[in-house]
Amino acid sequence: MRKDAPGFTLIECLTVIAVVALLYGLALPGFQEALRRQHIATAMHLVSAQLAQARNTAITQRVPVTLCPSRGDGRCRDDPDWSAGWLLYRDPRRGNQPLAAADILRDVRQPLPGSVQVRSSAGRQRVRYQPDGRSGGSNLTLQVCHGPVLGGEIIVNNVGRVRTRRPPAGSACTGN
Repeated sequence: MRKDAPGFTLIECLTVIAVVALLYGLALPGFQEALRRQHIATAMHLVSAQLAQARNTAITQRVPVTLCPSRGDGRCRDDPDWSAGWLLYRDPRRGNQPLAAADILRDVRQPLPGSVQVRSSAGRQRVRYQPDGRSGGSNLTLQVCHGPVLGGEIIVNNVGRVRTRRPPAGSACTGN
């Protein structure tokens, strides 16, 4: 083999691989944390946007509208887990389930990103907006969790206003 042949030596290749592995090892934890925060922000945005649509629909159509966690078959779940999707429906009789398929305005069945879960307050699994935009009853808090860590909260007050809250780092999900 010629001494002046172009290319890289084995030592040069191993040095480059070691540097790349070191940089990857240093950057990966920061990237995973950024990805976790993005998954939480996406889930909070999806649910908040759906709550805004529910309120807007109730006001513009002058009919009560309910948003609830979906079972996936056009019916509301009886537990507080919103992670599998949600159902938005016209609710003129103020019932716990849609009366007919024509009343369903939206059936979201997309899974949330990553291992994000959304759970509602104990005792209040649904949000019902009145024709004037109010959400009667008690405040509703939806916890957005990534594993056991609380990433954020979506709060709906009695007036129907939606706000989000970021808890201190390391806060635990209560599991409602």
